[in-house]
Amino acid sequence: MRILFVGAALAATLTLSMAQEHLSREEALKYAFWVSADLKPMLSTPIPTDPDVKRPVAVREGDYGGMVLPEAKLALSQLSGIQDRVVSVGQLWLRGLVPLRGAELPPTDQLHWVNVSTDEGSATVPCCALGMMKNNSGSLELLVYGKNKEPLLKVPVKTIQGAQENPVEMQAERRDDGGWITLRILGKYEASFMVTDPDLY
Repeated sequence: MRILFVGAALAATLTLSMAQEHLSREEALKYAFWVSADLKPMLSTPIPTDPDVKRPVAVREGDYGGMVLPEAKLALSQLSGIQDRVVSVGQLWLRGLVPLRGAELPPTDQLHWVNVSTDEGSATVPCCALGMMKNNSGSLELLVYGKNKEPLLKVPVKTIQGAQENPVEMQAERRDDGGWITLRILGKYEASFMVTDPDLY
């Protein structure tokens, strides 16, 4: 059943039938409203999150999709002072996809699953809290969480320079046997990680 947002990439066994499509602000807001209809599961994340449902960014490709909701009041001053604590940068919602840990799927019971009801039906989809912190070597990492305190992924963060319309922007690119999601944060930071269809991996 096709209901949600963000397009990332398909597994290699799929035939490319549609190009990645960024949703309009109006359509992205509709999906943000649906996922926030029940706040308890939405906010039951391993790190505290306060997603701004008025600033969603969403893409899709066919029946696959994803949406990023930035942390409310996210500011460079919060991120520039990161030391050994995690600073929330928002939430990532996926449809038909899960993050890959290296070349392995995360166990299903380690994902934070949320049931979302829409005008088109309902589905249970993964919600990933996103955080940033410095590792032991002093380098910034993006942390992608499932339902546990230990993150599913720790992704290197690189510094960039560039203006952007939303606090967190997202691009999705088909590559190899899955796809890559790239998140750009406040025009200053960038991190990428792989996702795939767990039923086809």
